[in-house]
Amino acid sequence: MSSLKYIFTIVFVIIFANANAKVNIDNQIDSLDAKLQKNYEIGASAKENLELIRKLYELTKISEPYLALEYAGQALQLGVTEDNKTIQAEWSEAIADIYFEQKVYYLAMEDYFNAYSLYLSDGEKEKCAYALLKYGDTYFIQNVEDVAMSNYVKADSLFMDVKSQEGHAAAMDRIGQVELERYQYDKAMSFFNDALTISQNIKNQKLVAETYRYMASVYDQNEDFDNEEKYLNNAITKFRLAGDKFEMAKTYYMLGEMHYKNEEYDKAYMMFMRACNIFQDFGMITNVAAVNNKLGRLSFLQGDFGVAERQAKEALTMSDLNQWLTEKTEALLLLADINNKLGRTDSAYIFLSRFTIANDSLYEQKRAENFSELQVSISTKDKEKELAIAEQSLQKNKIITLIIIGIAGLIVLFMIYAIVNSAKIKKVNSQLATKNDEINKQKDEILHQKEIVDNVNAEIRLRNDEIEEINQSITSSINYAARIQKAMLPHLDFIKTHFADGFVYFYPREVVSGDFYWFSEVKTQRPPSLFRRKDAEEDDSNKLIVATIDCTGHGVPGAFMSMLGDAFLNQIVNVQKIVEPDLILNELHKLVRTTLQQETTENNDGMDAAICVIDKANHKLTYAGAKNPLIYIQDDKIEKINGDLKSIGGMQKEDQRVFTRHEIDIEKSTIFYIYSDGYQDQFGGKEGRKYMAKRFRDKLTENYKRPFSEQKELLHNHFVEWRGNRIQMDDTTIIGIKIN
Repeated sequence: MSSLKYIFTIVFVIIFANANAKVNIDNQIDSLDAKLQKNYEIGASAKENLELIRKLYELTKISEPYLALEYAGQALQLGVTEDNKTIQAEWSEAIADIYFEQKVYYLAMEDYFNAYSLYLSDGEKEKCAYALLKYGDTYFIQNVEDVAMSNYVKADSLFMDVKSQEGHAAAMDRIGQVELERYQYDKAMSFFNDALTISQNIKNQKLVAETYRYMASVYDQNEDFDNEEKYLNNAITKFRLAGDKFEMAKTYYMLGEMHYKNEEYDKAYMMFMRACNIFQDFGMITNVAAVNNKLGRLSFLQGDFGVAERQAKEALTMSDLNQWLTEKTEALLLLADINNKLGRTDSAYIFLSRFTIANDSLYEQKRAENFSELQVSISTKDKEKELAIAEQSLQKNKIITLIIIGIAGLIVLFMIYAIVNSAKIKKVNSQLATKNDEINKQKDEILHQKEIVDNVNAEIRLRNDEIEEINQSITSSINYAARIQKAMLPHLDFIKTHFADGFVYFYPREVVSGDFYWFSEVKTQRPPSLFRRKDAEEDDSNKLIVATIDCTGHGVPGAFMSMLGDAFLNQIVNVQKIVEPDLILNELHKLVRTTLQQETTENNDGMDAAICVIDKANHKLTYAGAKNPLIYIQDDKIEKINGDLKSIGGMQKEDQRVFTRHEIDIEKSTIFYIYSDGYQDQFGGKEGRKYMAKRFRDKLTENYKRPFSEQKELLHNHFVEWRGNRIQMDDTTIIGIKIN
């Protein structure tokens, strides 16, 4: 028992050391990010920025995947700006890798397909094949084995075309996986043996190790544990030679599970500990939580309940912090068993109740994943049609190229022949006649090839008609949604009625928008008084609320969030009569978190907002912001108030989200602006740089003395000129108002 306590102490020391390492990595990320932002401002080259983004992506892709996703998106935009399909393809694939690891398979599928299409158009067959393998993986992981198999076979054909032995071995392994999933053990082992032979011949240690691990899976399903242990140990040796510690850890974990099934608890404990140490090095906390549950269960079975309880609580703390339901349910069940064994029935009942709740949430999560599998199955045919069309287009280009090469070759041969034999006119004439016959045959062949091309074109036109019909249906639905959203937005007469002047600049990226603006007038009457005239309605203190809201995403997903936001603001202000801007934001945050069930799901959607409340009777303007700022001007002096550095909704680690209220005296004439970040985040100009917040603030205020309708037109014209032919990055909303 003392040895187990010693091992647990070592684990604690390792966790502390890795916490310090995490701080160092965070500092490195902050430093590189600051340099990248500086590069954007000074207009550094795309090559230099891509090098920085690649480093940031590698540092964040495991520990902070959604931050890595943001950097990958910036790299993709640089690829679009540079019109470089290779860069676009590589970063589409990188984005898909993040989505795949986060189990967002339908988005991973889309980006893998985009990467495949871009590689295909560039003629990069080997990269095409690897993208197809990963595209097939999105189907395999969701149990759509037939589609996965067809993509693996296509990828293998491409690998064979370019004579890529490594790719061929990887494809054999994946095909073997599908056969294993179908319980075709002999077929699976045959493919794995082929892959092993190739990997050994080209001396690729990592591929050899992966194949050994697949072979071990076959023995595991047949309960041949001696051979399973042998092949897993072989895999660990090869991963060590390849320098891949992370895959070593996963293999140690598999060995631990095998020994656990065989009730070899000491061996299992040792394997799990080795896995845990490496997972700690990589910052893979979810894996550490899973290992802690295993170690706790082993300690429980060996009667060391104190160690088991500490390990289970460690796993539960990690799971609660990161909302990992699988690890959480295992930890709660283990704690219930420990407390029951120790006779602590009340504690056992509490943990068992929490286990039941967590298990129900896990069931709902898996049911949602099954629904995602159904969606994938439905979209499979459309994706396969797109692949077929892309391949037909490539084949068409090949045929045309061959025809051109054939004609050019004939012309060159004819010229050489004429020059060499110019003195022999009779012989030349005879040979020319022969050549004419050959040319006629070639013409017949060309006509035949043209018929083939025409048939291909006809098939493509048919497919295009089908796609156009689908697009028209989708476009019609989105346009109808846009009419609903437009009807939801408040009428601009609100500004004319209540303020000296003003404008709303609303410029969505797509047909529907994730931005929206919101106005309201709330009457807050004073208590009745004997000395107050009945007709003194002008003494009532009416408050005017003006808001700009920027929801997560744009297009259809963003529009859904904007509809929720509009409904929530009506509930908070017009029904609940909450008219303090900070309290409006607090209540909006609670409603988003509750409605989207963000406590128990992986949904992190939210909103950025700026809210102003104008009290004309008391000459006060109060403002609160969730990231979005306020700019106001009095006596030609320009001031900016930044919003709080936190959004509405999303992950919440603090106990309560509180926003700051700012108050401005408006006894004198005041102009103010509130806005989303779409304008300042737009890439454009001669060098394709981001517009940035300071330039936007200067542009916003340089014309503030002009009529507001003219200000709006100047802002729009400048935005369009700056963007040029680049894509619009985000929805854009700006409100400007003058108060006398």
